[in-house]
Amino acid sequence: MSNKVGYFLLSLVWLVQPAQKSGFHILLPASVYRTSCLSGNPSVPAKLSYTKSLRFNIYSFTIAASDSGRTRNLQVKAYRGALLLTNFTMLVDGPVMGAEVADLDSNRFPELYVYTTTDGSGSFGRVYAWQFLPERKADILLPAWQTPEVDGYMGHDSLWIEQSRLFRKFPVYRAGDANVAPSGGYRLTRYQLKPSKNGFALIAEP
Repeated sequence: MSNKVGYFLLSLVWLVQPAQKSGFHILLPASVYRTSCLSGNPSVPAKLSYTKSLRFNIYSFTIAASDSGRTRNLQVKAYRGALLLTNFTMLVDGPVMGAEVADLDSNRFPELYVYTTTDGSGSFGRVYAWQFLPERKADILLPAWQTPEVDGYMGHDSLWIEQSRLFRKFPVYRAGDANVAPSGGYRLTRYQLKPSKNGFALIAEP
């Protein structure tokens, strides 16, 4: 039996096994890629680089992202108890670096925040976010996120949630600074969640 035929049969044996009771994950040997709708086609293998499960009261979320390409496929599943509220896939810019669930506007409904960073030396941070209301999923917008009003911004964002705010921290570069040696200190910006048209927006505090 050739190596190719043996590998194909091994893949079939693993793929027909039932999923383990561990949320979204299906356990496969390291040499076999997971088959996932992240690729856009259930028959096309897609390797996952980021998976995470989160909980907020009776709500739970699973996040999974592919591991290659300038843009990545992100899949989000949201549940209220055992009820699947939504299951969607979208393209995001760069690899997923983290995810958090919070209630920044204190309305008792959860928001999901997914953080990505662009490939390359800049590592520009991005946030993709949604609030899960009883009747719908509402987008959370980030006005002017990519162009902070700070001279010397060159990416390298750190993002996290603390005390009902989303925090964004980045180094400030002066003329002549190398990419790895910023000399202008750091800038910290706090964002509040506010209603905006049919959704919500993260607004920078002055």
